Amino acid sequence: MITEFLSEETSAKNLSEVIVGQVIGATTLRNFNFVIKKGMEHYVKRDEFVSVEEAVTGNEIIGVVKEITISNELLPDEFGRDLRMANILLLEGEYPVSTVKILGSWNGKSLEMPKYGIKPGSAVKLTSDETLMKILQQDIEKAAFIGTLSSRETVPVYVSINEIVSRHLAILAMTGAGKSYTVGVIIEEIMKKNGAVVVFDLHGEYRDISLPFSKVRIFSFDEESESKLKIDVSSLHASDFSTLIPDITPLQRDLLEEILNLASKFYSSYDLSTILFILNTMYDIKKENGYKSALSKEIPCYDLLKSMVRNVNISTLSALIRRLRRLEKTGIFCSKGTPIEEIVKRNQLTVIDLSDVNEKISEVILSAICRKIFLARKQYVRSRENGLSSPVLIVIEEAHNFAPRNLEVSINASRGVLRRIAREGRKFGVGLCLVSQRPSKLDADILSQCNSQIILRVVNPSDQEYIKQSVETVTEDIVKDLPSLGRGEAILTGSFINVPISVKIRERETEFGGKDIDVVSEWNSETSG
Repeated sequence: MITEFLSEETSAKNLSEVIVGQVIGATTLRNFNFVIKKGMEHYVKRDEFVSVEEAVTGNEIIGVVKEITISNELLPDEFGRDLRMANILLLEGEYPVSTVKILGSWNGKSLEMPKYGIKPGSAVKLTSDETLMKILQQDIEKAAFIGTLSSRETVPVYVSINEIVSRHLAILAMTGAGKSYTVGVIIEEIMKKNGAVVVFDLHGEYRDISLPFSKVRIFSFDEESESKLKIDVSSLHASDFSTLIPDITPLQRDLLEEILNLASKFYSSYDLSTILFILNTMYDIKKENGYKSALSKEIPCYDLLKSMVRNVNISTLSALIRRLRRLEKTGIFCSKGTPIEEIVKRNQLTVIDLSDVNEKISEVILSAICRKIFLARKQYVRSRENGLSSPVLIVIEEAHNFAPRNLEVSINASRGVLRRIAREGRKFGVGLCLVSQRPSKLDADILSQCNSQIILRVVNPSDQEYIKQSVETVTEDIVKDLPSLGRGEAILTGSFINVPISVKIRERETEFGGKDIDVVSEWNSETSG
């Protein structure tokens, strides 16, 4: 006769001492199954942490529940035979079975890969809060409080800020899953540490943000703005102009590159009017209008221009002049741009509001600023005198627009700069935080350099597969969990956390943008008005 589980008080003070199940079936060093004890079904849920003794050493093996299936002992399967051997009987012959992924063997200080197996029939307990907090332990002075375990609200989760900045972070999710909200939490935590953060805001979601514990500086491109961002032309490369002027021809691009090289040699600073002046001079020389004596005093490279003109068609000159005049009207590009020391400061959140400029100009602005930040930090790290003294985290919303895959775009001003920062930024204290709702459109090289990931709900199969291929810490079981994550739930994996875990993102302390519009309420408001 099969007997019931012996009942134990579920109201015990330390639930980790209560047996919640028993190992059944074959076990491996990677996973095992256990039947949930009658009355304990409430405590064993997906993403819950459980412990069992290692067969030889008696060390605590810790795992996480990944699946729960309901079986019946009357069915002729191996679990039914195990149940009969263990003298277990549940209501009407049904029993819930949990599948557990083993995280490691806990030696009191760290998790190690188990060296010995688990005996079938071993008792399974919930892992204690104390043990979980030790496993997830971070240096609080250098960590960000991001939320709590999804399965255990009593266990806080901290992530390493040093790892975020030095080894980059990717925040990936579908629309509405909570990407920008999560970014806000990360920003709050970094600013509490007197950090420096620069956010490239494509949709104006951060323009109204305020932080009680640090300064916020909003740069925009509105003519009436007190902080209108300016980009110095001398910081632009030929690839930037190719992005700004999509219809530029190869001949025009080559000519412009030569002129930029000349301008950098002969002028300490210059703007588009300087470039146009040089082009107009070449045009006049080509037309042989006789301005030699007057212009030779004003342009130090006049003789070089005379030799250059021989190989340039006048139609190429006139077309390039028209295109640069069109660009000059934007008023963004000048001889003296906004100093990088105003954009990056300790204890300052800088928001660059790109919502008033088009996509191509946004790419060039990001390219120019990121390049200046990287070079200034590189200079400081090497000299410890000049350059930018503060390490910085660069947050890029809609990152797939600025770092698209090779297959998507042939010419992109910002992708090359971001690739370089992704590869070399850790040496100079320049970190990237890439935020995207379409991971499959992100450059694979840059995404693979993000050693930490916060992944919220993702349901698109191509995005899921791309994440798995591009991020080495993302496993098949993590991908399977992505569609079932609730709003505000995320999987954390990578170097900024000790083990991959599912978390509930904490509440923001500040106001944030990016909220869904209550359409019906706005319609009703219009009607009543």
